[in-house]
Amino acid sequence: MLSHTYVKALLEGRKRSTIRPGVLKVADRVYIHSKGRIVAVAEVESVMYKRVLELTDEDARLDGFNHREELVAYLKRRYPGLRDTAIITIIKFRKVVEADMPEDAVYGGLSPVELATLALSRLKLSPRERRILQAVVETGSLRKAALKLFGTIDKRGAIRRVLRKAAKMLADGGLEGQTEGN
Repeated sequence: MLSHTYVKALLEGRKRSTIRPGVLKVADRVYIHSKGRIVAVAEVESVMYKRVLELTDEDARLDGFNHREELVAYLKRRYPGLRDTAIITIIKFRKVVEADMPEDAVYGGLSPVELATLALSRLKLSPRERRILQAVVETGSLRKAALKLFGTIDKRGAIRRVLRKAAKMLADGGLEGQTEGN
């Protein structure tokens, strides 16, 4: 997820990284979402882990900020409670290609609700995956499901990961009893 205020900087190459709290596993290619759409597909050049207090002016410039203090202030506003000792993940992009796709484009053309419904009826899933997909079906939206499950829309990535995994399992023929859950 990327705030719509930073999409132009990303597409113009002025923003070449993104920073997220915690230790994240990142694929070689990521879909960048903003305002309910996939706005870009990016190749990941590198992934680094640091503490907030270790951020540098160079980290700030790569992320589209003028200096470290501006970046840290933004991160603390964006992620309330983020401490200087917290570990963050810095994802640096090699190549960013503009896209304009609905969020469900990465789910084989199915809407998130359709995919969740199908997965719940056909796949062997972990209790966590079932809970997440059930929330998508019940609420009818990723945003509402994230609010229901996590209390914030900022956790939609967790829901998207489960949906992408379900789409892959269905595409691979992973029917009930043939797959492993988390």
